[in-house]
Amino acid sequence: MERTNTIRPSPDRPWQILTGAGVKIAGIILMTIDHLHQMFTAQGAPDWMSWFGRPVAAMFLFLCAEGFFYTRSKKRYIVRFLGGFLFMAAMNRILSTAMPVEHIALINNIFGALFMAAWYMWMIECVRKGFTEKRPGKIILSLGGILLPFVISIAVLLALQSENRIAALIFLFVPNLLSVEGGFALVLLGVFFYILRKYRIAQAALVLAVGALSWYASKDSPVPDFQWLMVFAVIPILLYNGKRGRGGKYFFYVYYPAHIYLFYCIAWFLAG
Repeated sequence: MERTNTIRPSPDRPWQILTGAGVKIAGIILMTIDHLHQMFTAQGAPDWMSWFGRPVAAMFLFLCAEGFFYTRSKKRYIVRFLGGFLFMAAMNRILSTAMPVEHIALINNIFGALFMAAWYMWMIECVRKGFTEKRPGKIILSLGGILLPFVISIAVLLALQSENRIAALIFLFVPNLLSVEGGFALVLLGVFFYILRKYRIAQAALVLAVGALSWYASKDSPVPDFQWLMVFAVIPILLYNGKRGRGGKYFFYVYYPAHIYLFYCIAWFLAG
């Protein structure tokens, strides 16, 4: 599929008016509203502001699958997510220690889920190439790469139970299926976005199914859980026209941590 910087909806799909940049901007706006609620609840930010952020993870994982498919260097693509994760893991730790705010848990780091999803996309591609090129060694190595995050997660979990400090640092600074934002379910969602990337309706149905499961799992909970609102991610997904669009390639990598830490510092100042 050719990627251009102009919006040219297909004649038989005129509703597809959003480029990847458009989906990204929509996600940035929604997550900013959500983070305003997270940081300024004590100042009276209403709970409904958090609803806007529920579809955002699915939107960015969808874009992650698209970006991974089109990127010229899959290794560099994955490393960017890893770098973002490590930077935010360190900054979260530093700010939470130096400038604690009682009602805010500074654990935001979507880069971990994006890294893990992209890692599995890469391993899937490596397995496919191994079969195509008839290279058993590459297949075995790639299957090991698929199992590696599970092994790390189990090892970290067992070590944490013994209050091991090294395990605690690994939990914070090594992306694993236990510590990444959204956990294994979010990573799996990103992987299936990639597997189903040729089938847009199937991708939308996947989001609806996960949202329905989230609603069912929380319907009897005494604490309201609005994660099922992720179903609204189907709107930008169905409107996406497969083109990259105009926009800074690295804007998200900068804006995401910058606005979180700006809001957090303001909240710390307001807390006295």
